[in-house]
Amino acid sequence: MPLYMDRHNVPGLTLSDAAEAHLKDLEFQTDYGCTCITYWADEDRGNVFCLINSPNKQNVSELHLRAHGLIPHDIIEVDSTVVKSFLGRINDPDPSQINGSSDRIIINDPAFRYLLVVDLKDRILFECLYGKEVATQLIKNFHSLVHDSLPLFAGRIVENREEFLISFVSVTHAIDCAILLRNSVIFQNTCYNLPKVELKAGLSSGFPVSGNTKLFGNAVATAKNYSFISDTNRIFMSSGIKEQYKGSASRVISGTKSIRIITSEEDTFLSKLLEAFQNALFEPEINLEKICTRLGVSTSRLYRNTIQITGLSPNDLLREMRLHKAVELMQKQNKNISETTYELGFTNPSYFAKCFKKRFNVLPAGFIRTLHSFKA
Repeated sequence: MPLYMDRHNVPGLTLSDAAEAHLKDLEFQTDYGCTCITYWADEDRGNVFCLINSPNKQNVSELHLRAHGLIPHDIIEVDSTVVKSFLGRINDPDPSQINGSSDRIIINDPAFRYLLVVDLKDRILFECLYGKEVATQLIKNFHSLVHDSLPLFAGRIVENREEFLISFVSVTHAIDCAILLRNSVIFQNTCYNLPKVELKAGLSSGFPVSGNTKLFGNAVATAKNYSFISDTNRIFMSSGIKEQYKGSASRVISGTKSIRIITSEEDTFLSKLLEAFQNALFEPEINLEKICTRLGVSTSRLYRNTIQITGLSPNDLLREMRLHKAVELMQKQNKNISETTYELGFTNPSYFAKCFKKRFNVLPAGFIRTLHSFKA
């Protein structure tokens, strides 16, 4: 049976109200073929998130309507493993961590999370650049660093395919962990006789259900956007996270060059900009005038905002995104150089190879040979 998570916005919510509503759901759940598994309640933010097995979304809404009248504002289908990775549980908390009598358990567990996306710059090209032995050691060192650091900050790994996606309950833990990882990478660069590496890190926060079809979809997308544009071992984070930070270094954040605060206005522009560029990756005739039209901004504003946020001009940013997409096409879809060149709108394979070599310090042919050695 499908598993769903819903969101209720309830201004003035109390934990007792949430517990009472959950009991009502349990009372009527069988009438709708549902199993109400658990919930997360947040008095400060006035919301509740319910985890329910149900035949469909409609039954979830009808159950809530009959039980207590609180119809969900949004419902998405979820995977139990992913829910546990983000939120730490898929059942009621351990009895030692909750209050209340046996007939009404009071759960004080907000679902709001702080998400860190972190990786080493150009990690996929390490073997091609440095050889298998050195690449393996660089990646091993980084993985060990992440895994050894997380227990110190109660971080949970959600994904570790192309980059680490890590979930935190505490904003202080999230930022302090990001700072530790950054400083440790810089320190390791001085300790080992290995090529120097750079950390890419983006921090965001949000709710599990927030108008996106994926769990924490908006927050994950933001953290990945920040990580993509981060550079020179800087941590990119939203101004909202900075305002909530209570760590001992809170006064330092605004003045340090190692942390870049993205304002809400910059975040909105960046999200629209990267989406527009993502949609334009395979358009050979795309130009900045068309991008400006899609974004509804002037050319001067496009240049000014893009450089201010990313450090790159719009043309350079689009080229950067296309080159990263080229790596993905050759790695995951086995595209050859000619196919990749024309799919991504480069004028010819020679020009594509020149851009690729300038950005990654290796020719695309050399990268493809390395990919084939992976499979050998």
